[in-house]
Amino acid sequence: MSPRRPHATLLVLLLAVLGTAPRAHARGEAPLTLEEVLDSVRQQHPGMEAARQGVATAEAELLSAQGGFDTLLKARGVYVPFSYYPSERLDAVIEQPTPLGGTRLFAGYRLGQGKFPPYYGEYETLSGGELRAGVEIPLWRNRSIDKRRADVAKARLRLDIAGFTLAGEQLGLQREAAYHYWDWVAAGQQLAIAEAQYSLAVTRHEQLARRVAQGDIPQLEHTENERALLEREAERVAARRKLDQTALKLSLYLRDGEGRPVRVSTSRLPEGLPMPDDAFEAELDAWLAKALRQRPELRELALQGEVVQLDAELARNQTAPAVDLGVAVLRDFGRGPESLRPTELQASLMLDIPLQARGARGQARAAEAKRAAVDAKARLTQDKVVTEVRDTLAALHAAHERVGLAKSAADVARRLARAELARFEHGATSLLFVNLREQTAADAELKEIKALVDYHRAVVDLLAATAALEPGRLDAL
Repeated sequence: MSPRRPHATLLVLLLAVLGTAPRAHARGEAPLTLEEVLDSVRQQHPGMEAARQGVATAEAELLSAQGGFDTLLKARGVYVPFSYYPSERLDAVIEQPTPLGGTRLFAGYRLGQGKFPPYYGEYETLSGGELRAGVEIPLWRNRSIDKRRADVAKARLRLDIAGFTLAGEQLGLQREAAYHYWDWVAAGQQLAIAEAQYSLAVTRHEQLARRVAQGDIPQLEHTENERALLEREAERVAARRKLDQTALKLSLYLRDGEGRPVRVSTSRLPEGLPMPDDAFEAELDAWLAKALRQRPELRELALQGEVVQLDAELARNQTAPAVDLGVAVLRDFGRGPESLRPTELQASLMLDIPLQARGARGQARAAEAKRAAVDAKARLTQDKVVTEVRDTLAALHAAHERVGLAKSAADVARRLARAELARFEHGATSLLFVNLREQTAADAELKEIKALVDYHRAVVDLLAATAALEPGRLDAL
């Protein structure tokens, strides 16, 4: 038999609410499911829209960084009509930076007509002008990395970071939405208990009135029930208010197609809170591995470290000498001096040595310090994630145990209430003790609901701690 995955039981529990076909209520409306709420958060919540704009901003910044490799067209014209050397000159060049080792390609056209002084003889061309093309190759500085390539690489990393920021925002919003969903379901159950207690007191009030009239019981018992009736009516009002309040809070996460909050009807309340699986098992190591692999903030910090590392590499690169090799081919066309007709091959070597390079060295040190800070923050965040997973898993085990105890306590309290009522029917006790037993039973049922809510919240906490509430992840657990 294959070993059971640690998340299998949680999936079964979630599917009880998320995947089970809902039964129609009195008004023909299907019960609201947790998946419907989470889907509304993903699609319509304003917080998600704000986070998506962060991704759009990062995409725009990537496009801007890629503009560093745009083709450039440069042109310059000089006209000298009044001079001992009247002349006309035109120079145009197209440059194309490339990510291939910082290589730059260029092609140009030059035209020089008129008279030129001997020291500017290079301005002269044949009548058709001069075409040229060439390449410049960095041999040291800017070969492995340069500002253009670094900007593009960092922009891509920041786009990934924005994606994880979006995932983290979604995870937090879905966690809050799940909390409010279970609070709303629990409030519906609490109202049902209050309504049942009130209805019981109303029915008993009429029965006791007849028995008092017949002389079977003293008037005091009828008055005691009247007190209980008023008390239970007040509890019913409070429970109804609690349900309204939780529905309003849930409406911030449940929205229509236009993004407006939807106050869900009580007719869409599920029939109850799902009971936990008695066979629940989970291995801490598996959950920890899942969290460390998937938590958005950890992956975001890892990418931030890569961004700072690029800054450090670029700064160190700028401290090196620039040794650039240039090769160009030139050819004149048209009429003119024979000395301008042969095809010309030019090779050049440019040397640029920073004697102090304090700016680049300072930037390199700053980048290294930032990298150390990011690494320290990543270690702290990882420790927090590990602690959170340990705590949520322990809370889940404790909540699972509490549910069983609360259910047993509620069963015992209901049996005691029925037994006390039977004693009252035989005149062996007073209605005061019957009401106390019933109130104790109702309190035990409320504690059972509270334990169930805590259990489902613990499930949500564990799934959120392991980043398992992201879109498409629920079915993949």
